[in-house]
Amino acid sequence: MALLQPSFNGALLGKDDDDSLSPGTYKCTNAAVAKMMRLWNYKDGSGLGAHGQGIIVPIQPAARRRRRRAGIGHREKPYDNGLQVAPTPPVEDECLQLEAVAAALRLERECHEKTLTLLREMKLQGDSSAETADALAAIVKSGEVLQGKRALGAWKAALPPSTVRYIVHKVLPPKLAVEAREWRPSWDPDCGDSLRPWIPLIGHLPESLYDIVEGKISGASYDIIWPWKDYFDPAHWEIFAKRHVLPQLTRLMRELRITPPKQTDSSLLMVMSWAPLLHAEDVLSILEEAEFFDKWESALRHWLQSAKPSYGEAVAWCTGWKKLFTPELVADEHVLARLDAGAAMVDQETQDLDSLLGYSW
Repeated sequence: MALLQPSFNGALLGKDDDDSLSPGTYKCTNAAVAKMMRLWNYKDGSGLGAHGQGIIVPIQPAARRRRRRAGIGHREKPYDNGLQVAPTPPVEDECLQLEAVAAALRLERECHEKTLTLLREMKLQGDSSAETADALAAIVKSGEVLQGKRALGAWKAALPPSTVRYIVHKVLPPKLAVEAREWRPSWDPDCGDSLRPWIPLIGHLPESLYDIVEGKISGASYDIIWPWKDYFDPAHWEIFAKRHVLPQLTRLMRELRITPPKQTDSSLLMVMSWAPLLHAEDVLSILEEAEFFDKWESALRHWLQSAKPSYGEAVAWCTGWKKLFTPELVADEHVLARLDAGAAMVDQETQDLDSLLGYSW
């Protein structure tokens, strides 16, 4: 049996509120309940129960807070919503920088060894030019720089400029052109054996080889394309990305299907894997052109209204999507505003459901 609050009683009985009403009186309930209580011989001011030994004051509902660690919808295990991303172990920036420098120093040593081998092979094959002889002598002498501790770039700086020009413009282009034409990405996804060892000398892919390489890797997978960002110069990479990468990712996002409560289409995760190769504004333009956020909000709203998931599951769904985005995108005001709009929708829909159930938060 529930005793109604005076303000609600007044509305039901057509009477004004009476602040002097005390618990345990017929006036604190409606006419139907009062009639039933009279039939049971209830007396004003007495407690409930056969002998009046029960409570007089109604039990008050305890207020509950929405975002407590353990509440409605709380689960010890994460929801299996298809959006769980394994966290990347944190690595200190200083460690990353040291590893990058160590790798670059090893690459310089490899470049020295390959250049030395190449020039010696040219001599054995009958090349008696003074340029080749001078270059070979300079490369042999530069090996002294590699013996002890050195700064990155010290090896190339120890070479005469004429030697660097001869190797970069005369010796390497014919060799790299042959290797580029013979390279088959489907057989050998890693282009490192043919190009990477020469990076300390040439810096970037020679201009004459861009068309060959572009024809090889356009439409290829991420594993094949991503190393070329370091091998192309920035201007050529921008051109390549706009021609081949952005249209492919835009198509993926247009075809994305958002299916709560479990996401089976991993297209967004694939797009985010490409994000480090692109400018954040380019990735955002892909999302906007494909109307991603409109589709996401529409799917979320339909799920909340039709399936009425628990608050915990809905929050886990929104949080899972947010974790898919790169830190650069989450820091963008537009992206953050759209994601926050989804979280606000969860709050609103849950509050509406609570009001129907009579919960007080």
